[in-house]
Amino acid sequence: MTDCSLLTPRELAAETGWPEKRIRKLIATQSIRHLKNGANYLLPQNAIQDYIARNMVEPSLGEATDDE
Repeated sequence: MTDCSLLTPRELAAETGWPEKRIRKLIATQSIRHLKNGANYLLPQNAIQDYIARNMVEPSLGEATDDE
């Protein structure tokens, strides 16, 4: 069985350095993995890394155009 540590938004903010308000906004917009248990929200320890991986914009490999 894999370890599935769940953290509160405050704990995740302290661990990752992200503002708690930003984490709560991501929860509200359902942009980040979370579990609602009654009135409490719990997030997996790797929720921020998953969010970043899903939303990372890779540079375009197409030819650059000169606008001059």
